[in-house]
Order: sequence, then C-alpha cells, then structure tokens
Amino acid sequence: MRPCLGSFLASFLTLLKLANGVARFEPASVSDTSLVIKMIKADNVSSFDMIAFIYDLDRLVEFRKTEVKGSQRDQLFSFDGLLPNTWFVFRIHYRLIFNQPNSLNNDLETKQELVVRTKNSSKENPEKVNDTVAFIEETFLGTSDVYIAVKSVFPDAKKVITVIVPEMRCGRGVIKPLAQQVATSARFHFEVSQLGLKTKDCSQICIFPFLRVQIRNGTTETFRAKEWCGTVQEANKLGTSDDSTKYSLIPVLLLLIAAGARL
Repeated sequence: MRPCLGSFLASFLTLLKLANGVARFEPASVSDTSLVIKMIKADNVSSFDMIAFIYDLDRLVEFRKTEVKGSQRDQLFSFDGLLPNTWFVFRIHYRLIFNQPNSLNNDLETKQELVVRTKNSSKENPEKVNDTVAFIEETFLGTSDVYIAVKSVFPDAKKVITVIVPEMRCGRGVIKPLAQQVATSARFHFEVSQLGLKTKDCSQICIFPFLRVQIRNGTTETFRAKEWCGTVQEANKLGTSDDSTKYSLIPVLLLLIAAGARL
C-alpha cells in the first residue's frame, strides 16, 4: 500500500495548493433527488464554465455528465434526477473568468470534488447536508502526545477504500503522521515532543479523507472528500466520551507504533 498512499499524498498537496484563495463550490442544500451548489471566494470572478462528472458510490458507476457555460458567480446550480439515500461524487472541472479585462491571465482552469449523500425522503431538511465521510471516533490527549482513531462511513473497503491524511499544527511546525487506509479504523499518534513542545502548544488537528474506487467501466478513480479541521479540544470532544474506552486506546496505539518501529 505504500505506493498507493504516496499517490494519495501527492494528490492532496496539489489540490490543497489549488484550493487556497481560489473560488470554489460548496453545497447549499440537498434533497432526496437533487443537490444545489453555490460558489464562494468569488469576489473577483465574473463568470465560469463548468463540466461536472457525477459518480454513484453505492453502485460504482459514472452516473451522468453535465456541462454549463457562462454561469454567473452568484448563481445557484442544481443537479437534479439523483437517487435517494445514495453517496455521490461530483467532480467539477471549471474555468473561472476574472474581472480583469486588461490582464493577460484573466481566466483559470481548475477542479474540485464534492462527496455528498442524498436524503432518504423529501420530508428531510434539505439545508442539513451530509458530506462527512470520515470522523474522529476516539481521542486521548497526553502532555506531549495526542492519539486519535478515525472511522469511515464506508465500511466495505472492497468497494470504497478510504485513506486518511492527518495533520497537527503547532507553534513550531506541523506534525504529519503517515497516511493510513481505514480498515476498522485508522489510528494516529501525534508525537508533539519531537518539536520540543507540549500538547497545549498545538492549535489544530486536520483529517483529510481520500476515496479510491473501481468504477465498473474498469477505471480506478481517486476522490478528495471534505476535510475536518478543529482545535485539539474540539477533536477531544468528538472522541468517545466514556473514559474507560478512551484510555483503552493508548496501549493499542503504543503496540502499533512499537510494531511499526521494528519493521
């Protein structure tokens, strides 16, 4: 799995650079049969062209392709005719046209992926968007160590492989444990002492999920899902509230770390 994880990390770094400061899309609402998106960070954008490839992750098929030209930045766009209670990926290739008529570089081509689950019923609130595919299940905060366990909403790795790229941002740098594929869960150890710091000196934890699937036409696709970033305290609150369960995570992680060191 090392080459696979390396390709995930390379994709992650490229997409992160593109995302910073560039206009992008976010879900506005989702029903049982449609997704509505809007553009954000678009103050200097006059219009955009878009091609969206839609993938059904439950059935592992390319569902549809939609093309739109000349849309305005403040325009809402709806993908209709979706299936209820289904995870979809929207891979959006788009060209931004900027409000810079005298500039040689007045447009930019980029892409983004949205992973969203449709509602089970039309009676559910469309403003509550389910786009979280990975979540923190357990945490432990030590004086100079932080341990987290991350789970995926896709339990069957034979259909959808979930890989987590973790980060912890501290006063003197960023701690980046190796990316892991989620089996039952992915367990990470942030060794804060390697920076000569304490846990209290660290401000943020991020988990970046990537999905790899084999589409039925024979192609293998990799998608970036929505990341989670929060303070160390917020991550701790998301972990198991039962202290006896939480503390049981420590010996398991230490055994895994020790085993990895011997390999």
